[in-house]
Amino acid sequence: MTRVVHLSVVHRPDDPRILERECRTLARAGYDVMYMAPGAQPGWDAAGVLLAPLPQRGRRTRFLSSAGIVRSLRALRPRVLHVHDPELLTLFPIVKAFVPRLVYDMHEYVPEAVAGKPYLPQAVRPAASRTTALAQRSLAALASGVVVVTEGQLDALGSEPELRLVSPNYPRLERFKDAVPVPELAADPRLKIVYVGSLSRARGCTVMLDVMERLGPEEAVLYLGGTFNDAALEDEVKARLAAGLEDRVKLLGRVPPAELPRYLGAADVVWVPSVPTAQYSNTAVPTKLFEGMAMGLAALVSDLPGRGEFIRTERCGLAVAPGVQGHLEGVRRLLARRADLPGMGARARAAVARRYSWEAVERDLVDFYGALCSGPG
Repeated sequence: MTRVVHLSVVHRPDDPRILERECRTLARAGYDVMYMAPGAQPGWDAAGVLLAPLPQRGRRTRFLSSAGIVRSLRALRPRVLHVHDPELLTLFPIVKAFVPRLVYDMHEYVPEAVAGKPYLPQAVRPAASRTTALAQRSLAALASGVVVVTEGQLDALGSEPELRLVSPNYPRLERFKDAVPVPELAADPRLKIVYVGSLSRARGCTVMLDVMERLGPEEAVLYLGGTFNDAALEDEVKARLAAGLEDRVKLLGRVPPAELPRYLGAADVVWVPSVPTAQYSNTAVPTKLFEGMAMGLAALVSDLPGRGEFIRTERCGLAVAPGVQGHLEGVRRLLARRADLPGMGARARAAVARRYSWEAVERDLVDFYGALCSGPG
């Protein structure tokens, strides 16, 4: 069996793209797959993926894991190393001598994401973004292949590597079958809107609160799940809830992927209010949108590339102008059309089942690995 190591120092052991979709697909295709990630519980999962723990470190000390990772890779001697964080590209010059195939999995528009990091001082963000772009381009050229979420991400790379795969973040549809909604959330008679994902300004966290403040407490409730990317934002959100929003905004905390369908199933609408930053102005495949659609929810999204046209084509929700006013009008339109929401949700689920599920595209990853591992070495 061909030994494959998927590696991340940022993502969780249960990350859906890495574990549920990529690792398990490869294991079922006959590869010997290990996923190394901080905090993993060592052992085999039900699909035959071997989980291996890395130390849990903060952003500033992750580099301390590099020496241990290199030692592990020397001992494991995998045929393929598949990395999921741009900072792990710095391993490529070292491990290329004893790992025959290297893959870089680019989860986002990396330079644009760096330009919006809240922990970087505003003045240094442009330079940090440019430096990241140059480093990513040069180090990714050492890879044997690259995997991206959207075609547009390939613009950040040069001509190398030649082997490339666009692998959208579509959900595995089977995970959303027969989910029992969380009863205490589903019982609320108001319009139930859900957002589960990273809680950041760029993803519209404060936009959602601004909208909910302008609605009557009897009209709608927002189930807000996820972890904050900025401590200051977390403090702000909790203060605003305590000041009067607790009756219509419910903080769920981190929702584990295994529990996500039950929380989505308790709602009527999935909300994706992204702000048009440098990162989110690009064409995107918003996983949280497709997960909500897989559960049969109507959608409310910012009218940005990769979102608005799709929602209009499938007639499964509303695409509105980004920002508070656009989303406020969107929620009010949905309130006025509550009888239409089940039909929107049914069309949403049908679209995912027809084309936008992992089951529809997973064979592309197996074919990519077939090409990657062909030939000597």
